[in-house]
Amino acid sequence: MMRVIRNLIGVLLGMVTLCHAATDPECLKHLGGAFGDVECFNGLSIELKKENQVLVKEISASIPSGNKNRNLVKDYLRHQEKGRDFCELSRQSLTNWKREVKAKNPRYYDYDVAYYECLYLLVEQENRFLKNLSKNVDQR
Repeated sequence: MMRVIRNLIGVLLGMVTLCHAATDPECLKHLGGAFGDVECFNGLSIELKKENQVLVKEISASIPSGNKNRNLVKDYLRHQEKGRDFCELSRQSLTNWKREVKAKNPRYYDYDVAYYECLYLLVEQENRFLKNLSKNVDQR
């Protein structure tokens, strides 16, 4: 009976870790298929966005109330969010500047990869910037 319980616990722990598995950054070394590439860039972007939210909270908490830099951080984040809209140019440039019709059962194409790669690059740049700010704050 004890063996059954141990095996059951092992299976449950394995399932929990699979459900919360992050995208492996190694996927960037194995690009070459539209579906996998989109999944790689999108998964990594989601992970970086979560990390960026934590960094923003830490940075914002370090800025004294009433300090103009608190608004500057908010402005930076707002501009970063608006910049993501321009990633649509990456997609449409590969479709002769025509917007693709959404399908019921969507498939990923090279132009989708260009869009998600653009999003990833923007979030990655934001992450580097926020980490630098956080490092600066920690040096006080």
